[in-house]
Amino acid sequence: MDTKEVIARALDFAASGDIAVSERTARQQISEFVGRYPYKERADLLRAMTPDDLFEGAADDRFFNWLQDRTSSVGAVQPMSPAIFQEAVRRFDFFKVLLTVLVSDKKSISSKIDQNWGVIPGFGGEKEIAKKLLSLYYSDFVIPIFRAEEMERYSTALGMDYMDRSIQHFRKEYSLLTEGQKFELLNLALTEFRKNNLAEWTNTLFASFLRQEFGGAEGVKKETRAKVQPAAPGRAESELVKTTQLFEARLRVADRTAKELKSELRLRDERVKELQAELERRDGEIGRLRAEVDRLEASAREQQEKARESASRALSESAGMEELKRGYDLLSEQLKEREERIRLMSEDLERLKESLRQSDAYLEERDELARSADELKEMLAVKDERVKALEEEMASKSSYVRIGGSDFMDMEAPSFTPPETEQQDKVKSGTPRLDDLLNGGIPVGSQMVVYGPSFIGKETAMDAFAAQGIADGVPLIWVTTDKTIEEIREEMSRFTASFGDYEKQGLVFYVDAYSRVVGDSSVEENASYLEEDADVEEIGALVDAHLARIGDRIGEKGYRLVFRSVSSLSTNHDIKSIFSLLRQFVARRRKDGCVAAYSIEKGIMSEQDLQIISSIMDGVMEFSTDGRTNFLSVQGICETQTRERVEYTAGKSELSIGSFFLGRIK
Repeated sequence: MDTKEVIARALDFAASGDIAVSERTARQQISEFVGRYPYKERADLLRAMTPDDLFEGAADDRFFNWLQDRTSSVGAVQPMSPAIFQEAVRRFDFFKVLLTVLVSDKKSISSKIDQNWGVIPGFGGEKEIAKKLLSLYYSDFVIPIFRAEEMERYSTALGMDYMDRSIQHFRKEYSLLTEGQKFELLNLALTEFRKNNLAEWTNTLFASFLRQEFGGAEGVKKETRAKVQPAAPGRAESELVKTTQLFEARLRVADRTAKELKSELRLRDERVKELQAELERRDGEIGRLRAEVDRLEASAREQQEKARESASRALSESAGMEELKRGYDLLSEQLKEREERIRLMSEDLERLKESLRQSDAYLEERDELARSADELKEMLAVKDERVKALEEEMASKSSYVRIGGSDFMDMEAPSFTPPETEQQDKVKSGTPRLDDLLNGGIPVGSQMVVYGPSFIGKETAMDAFAAQGIADGVPLIWVTTDKTIEEIREEMSRFTASFGDYEKQGLVFYVDAYSRVVGDSSVEENASYLEEDADVEEIGALVDAHLARIGDRIGEKGYRLVFRSVSSLSTNHDIKSIFSLLRQFVARRRKDGCVAAYSIEKGIMSEQDLQIISSIMDGVMEFSTDGRTNFLSVQGICETQTRERVEYTAGKSELSIGSFFLGRIK
């Protein structure tokens, strides 16, 4: 179908009264949604968003209710169950970061879609929720079509070669594009067609026309021109024709791709042949030069021999000696010039060889990725062996207890307190019953993971840990990747009313990797800010800068560090990068005698990823729940009164831990 025919059908389509009503409804829904949730223009409202604003089962006017039901005329996403929205509530902090990136004008469409939306179950795949949000907040630039298959079909029907556009726009083949890059490319093609041919139309009206004219997600074409047709073909025949047309369109696209690949291979073969011919020519020239050098060297030796003979005859003739010296110097210069030419030709030869090597660079990248995967597997294997060896050692130590000269299996060893000289230096955790569980507190230099779901008490434990340190005069460095400094200050005020005074006394410092992402441009005297996505290397440098300022205040008490949260880094880094960067960061903190707590949200990282991060720490404090009761358990860190799960309840400013007893270390 040519452009003129498409425009003619589009005008017939727009003339329908029903279509006009539907378009007004869509524009009204966009206006109401953006008016209710103006997060693009009001970053302060986005920071103030709470989990209750997202979804609540008994209510029908929350964020996701509006997104799925009250903006249905803009474009429909696949039907979603309340359970999917509940997952977003459970991972609220991550959804807020993702939404912040989505409404930022500093990011491209592809980068917004390619964020790690899959960290929330149900939000991955074709990322329809992210695409619909983009179409609401950027309705003038984003067309509300959320499936790549539909956009590909419409682009082909309108005569646009998105395969060729992919090479021009992203410098790579369409099949290698990410989900976000495909959406950006196809959206650009469709909106350009609308602007060039139907400039007065909105994107919502154009999307409705495309679905009506060329079929929706199922590929069923609907006839829009109101005119009498001859006897309509049977349903089966009509479906067959439509399926055949769709297949032929895809076949044409595949044929073009195959031709492009063959053309590219032919060009590469020709280039390789040219390089090989050039190498052969250069090799021949170098051979000739070497032969010339050999001839010159032979001639030089002959000249030298003659010169020596002449010199022996003319020892008494100084003028003859000078002439001989000039001839010798001239010959030496000629030899140097020839050697320089050979050197330059050799460099040219190496450059040509490098060009050939670069033509297969992608193979080296693949090998490097394979090696990296093997290294990670080896790392996990070594860790598993260490864990197994420790379990065997602990089992062998606890299986027998000697009493009165006899061995008894599986008897409980009598408890005892180690001599004072063997006690580790420990610090208070801020939760007295937790100190009892840890036999006095947290050992100096400990680096511990605080792991568990959101909103069941792990944040309370970390805030209490931070408040205890500054109350004891110990400097605190707070690394934040999911809260602004003002939000942290408000949270800490529940634990100590003097938190602001401690800041003024120079006991509290921040490394803020979050505020600039959410549009907060405020500046605190005791804070350092990351302008771009969080990077542990930059975080480490900023922590070191704070330590340089307070070096004289650390003394014997050391300092404390809170890292909230490590799992937020997974939105921009893979587990290998996080592990590599954290390993040096944690080692430096341990060497300094710092006691540090690193939070990880359950469900954001896999259990395997958690084990990888935990392998460089001194232990894990895990918070869990069965829906009715909350449990706390400690693995590693130090000797504890029990390794079993202990019941607890959590308030906003304290943890109440249940009973436990001194037992064998398990």
